[in-house]
Amino acid sequence: MQYVILAVVVAALSFIYGRVWLGRHRDAPLRREMRARDITFQARLYRVTVLEPGSWLPGSDFEVPISSPVELIIRSDAFEISSGLSLGRMAMGLEYFFRARETSVELNRRVPRIYGKDTFPRIIVRGWHAGKKIQLTIRQKNDPLPIWNALIEAGAVPDNTWITPAKEE
Repeated sequence: MQYVILAVVVAALSFIYGRVWLGRHRDAPLRREMRARDITFQARLYRVTVLEPGSWLPGSDFEVPISSPVELIIRSDAFEISSGLSLGRMAMGLEYFFRARETSVELNRRVPRIYGKDTFPRIIVRGWHAGKKIQLTIRQKNDPLPIWNALIEAGAVPDNTWITPAKEE
């Protein structure tokens, strides 16, 4: 019985690491291209959650938080949202690279549950990661306007839909 449990655990870890490796492999060209450029804007993010529509099961949309610290790094017309810890980036695959022109950003404010309590706006980033739709929600303790402005200056489209990525030639 113990060997069955061990086999299930090894299979689950292999599946998870395989997804991480495949995502990193697909993002490798964009990662190399971006890391060769100079940083134009960098910010620490308070809280970021990730939503991959239907990635595990069709109709299973739930947000998963990225553990802090999380960084936003903009390099000319592309940007990266990743874990500030190397273990989070390498082992867990908590790094997302986007071409700004293929990414939409939305600045919105949730309706508070307790009326009269003010909530800070959040930035919703919609783009493509490893060939799949992905949505990241950025929440800040303070005003997120500098982050919003930096994303727009990089070329992100202010919209609430997914932008179809350009085909690479």
